Amino acid sequence: MTFAGRNPTGIAFLPVLLAVGIGGQRMHAQEVSITCLSFPKYSPASIELLVGPKKTIPIALQSHTLTEPVKVPRLSIWKFGRSSTNAAGDFRFKSYGEARPGKAREQLLLIIRKGASPSDGFKILSLDNSRTSFGPSQMLFVNLARERVAGLVGGKQFRLEPGRHIIIKPQPDRGKNLCFASLRYMRGTKWRTFFSTNWPTLSNARGLIFLYNDPRSKSVKIHSVVDSLVRIPASDRQE
Repeated sequence: MTFAGRNPTGIAFLPVLLAVGIGGQRMHAQEVSITCLSFPKYSPASIELLVGPKKTIPIALQSHTLTEPVKVPRLSIWKFGRSSTNAAGDFRFKSYGEARPGKAREQLLLIIRKGASPSDGFKILSLDNSRTSFGPSQMLFVNLARERVAGLVGGKQFRLEPGRHIIIKPQPDRGKNLCFASLRYMRGTKWRTFFSTNWPTLSNARGLIFLYNDPRSKSVKIHSVVDSLVRIPASDRQE
């Protein structure tokens, strides 16, 4: 007797096909896109990210613009440094800094360098890099100064303790595509204004602002980077 719709061979292969499909999904889910930006402003340098046994990929340390996104495996810990081979031909990897990956599929890694040489080490701040979390017209403020910092930018007020960060979306309160920005820091018991101007609000870009102590004057300074969200395909770029 034949039962319509029954296929013993197909049923036997079903668990295998499901296992392959699920395995492929897990492998795909473990892939993360990372974009990097370093600070302070030192000469650009190259380091490596350890992505597997004896396997690394190059990562650029640059402070003037964000790196191009690169897809890497989601590991329990990302180790950044440089690889070498000893006299016996054995692979060696010297770690300069580590980061625990966040949950987002797209991540922005802010690499805070401790010195001019990558071997001096660095700290890494991992942020969600999706447009819903950090998108057009938004500004990221990172307080690397020793003092508390307060800001009024496009009608948005905030205060940042040392080592903290915040993302805001200023409103154009000084005319079309312009907002008023004022920043102060706490020195002793007094607030001191160190920045006051009109800033553009860009519909197709976002801003990254680092607040830090000037090594000579010890006052608080800013370093800003504008990141355009209008991506040009690599095939369309001119050399």
